[in-house]
Amino acid sequence: MEILLPIANVEVNVIHVLVLGFVVGVLSGMLGIGGGIILNPVLLNMNIPSVVVVGSSISQISGASLSGFLTYLKSKVVDVKMGLYIVVFGFIGGSFGVFLINLLKSLGYVKKFVLSVYVVYLLTLGLFILVESIKNRHKKEPNQIPQFIKNLPFKTQFKTGELTIFLPAFIGFSSGFLAAVMGIGGGNLITPALMYLGGYEVISAVSISIFQMVFVASFLAFFHSYVNHGVDIVLTVILILGSSFGAVFGAVLGQKVNKFYIKMMLAVLMIVVASYSLYQLIKAPPKEVFHLTASNYFAKLLLEQPFIYSLLVVVFSLLIGFIVSVITLRLKTFILEKLK
Repeated sequence: MEILLPIANVEVNVIHVLVLGFVVGVLSGMLGIGGGIILNPVLLNMNIPSVVVVGSSISQISGASLSGFLTYLKSKVVDVKMGLYIVVFGFIGGSFGVFLINLLKSLGYVKKFVLSVYVVYLLTLGLFILVESIKNRHKKEPNQIPQFIKNLPFKTQFKTGELTIFLPAFIGFSSGFLAAVMGIGGGNLITPALMYLGGYEVISAVSISIFQMVFVASFLAFFHSYVNHGVDIVLTVILILGSSFGAVFGAVLGQKVNKFYIKMMLAVLMIVVASYSLYQLIKAPPKEVFHLTASNYFAKLLLEQPFIYSLLVVVFSLLIGFIVSVITLRLKTFILEKLK
């Protein structure tokens, strides 16, 4: 079943994309990661323009992460103050990323840049997790704040004690920038940084990551759409539907698998995706040209009314995400009850 992606101006098989989203959702739900690091290199290989892949991926994250946002907020484990600091600096870092993508788009180097970042980021992080998992297999997760962090100035009170605002500034800016140029939620950076540098327990670090993700991803979805014309609303909806339902089954599987093996799987997956991205980078053409034309209703709306289209993208993503989250939470409860 072929369908035209109006902004990407590419025909894709909707069943294939739904299945891809579902598989990515299973992996992300089981491994506790954002699906973008797995999904985006595959979408790039489907000849979808890299600008649209990055923008649409970050847009679907805003909707897909809403369920986790509401769950953690209700459980009161979120350090809201730390989360808000990260959100503010995430906006700043993300803005730099969006404008960098806009510059690279005009030069035709977005795909080369995005794939290069994927190779370096995923390979480095994958190897780090692999080594740390093996080395600290029988140790507890770190929850002590390093001394050099304690010695930094401009401190304020957070849940784990007094911390310098340089910590959320660094985490927020870095994760926001990476989210903007890679189309990911930033959890792979935020969660370990809060654990190793901020002294947070795993559940607290994850909850802060999910908390900031809804705000930063929504902001970047709007900004990417408005500045770069890089969000395809049809692709976003398909990805939200596929990944959200897949994440339910992944979360159930994740509760049955030993944490050590989950970390090992995550590390191996990152290294595999980095290798796949390197292969794409080598065979990619020197330049990628993307020019949006008013060939359909959505493309025309984006060109003539970019603010309205971009606002619709965010509202629609969050609305679809909320509806799907209600359904998937009930589905998850049903599955867990059946497995008892």
